[in-house]
Amino acid sequence: MVLGAYVGEHLWRLAGWSPILAMPLAALPAMLLAVASRPLLARVGEPFVLRSIVLTFGASLLIQSGLQTAFTADFRLIAAPGWDRGISLFGARVARGRLLIAGAALAVLALLHLLLTRTFFGKSLRAVSLDREGAALAGINPAGVDRVVLALGGALAGATGPLFASIQYVTPSAGIGPTLIAIVLTIFGGVGSMSGLLLGGLLLGLAEGLAAWAGGAPWREVTSLGLLLLLLRWRGTGLVGGRAG
Repeated sequence: MVLGAYVGEHLWRLAGWSPILAMPLAALPAMLLAVASRPLLARVGEPFVLRSIVLTFGASLLIQSGLQTAFTADFRLIAAPGWDRGISLFGARVARGRLLIAGAALAVLALLHLLLTRTFFGKSLRAVSLDREGAALAGINPAGVDRVVLALGGALAGATGPLFASIQYVTPSAGIGPTLIAIVLTIFGGVGSMSGLLLGGLLLGLAEGLAAWAGGAPWREVTSLGLLLLLLRWRGTGLVGGRAG
């Protein structure tokens, strides 16, 4: 995502591209980086989850060092013209850029939902995630699905970079906060639930915003972690998740 943010910032600064227009080009290098990680992940043994976390954590440190070498540690921001202009919405003033980002995010989620539910690849992906051996017996190539999923995940992360850089300063280590949010939202929504992801994102955003308004910015993280602990205690399958298994 941070790599995509730097690409979007360069396109805006050098050619005046808007963050939304820069999304496809920002997705490309992140997609290639994700695909390049597959040979490393393929060599990870059991326990796969624990070892893959250690491996990708180390890889993230290398990527941060590479970004700092290429782009320095200076703070970058996409100050798109007109994006900070306020718009009245239900009695509140909301920045125009925030609304555009929300609209772009909803559009990407809608396209991803259609891909997963209305295409043969989406059905193949869900089949591999449920039963890898059974999907292979049905004629699906699990390794090919793995490659496409890595490419798609990298592209989605890179595409969000220019949007992120338009509302927050970007540094090589700026991905730490969004990574924690992604983990919280995955648990909030439940693995594999698009509706849970959307509902969890809205609730978490509202809760953090109200906490920051009432008690200051430091209470944002406290609120999100508190909600996460409550959810894990009372509903471990997520907001809309069903029975485990």
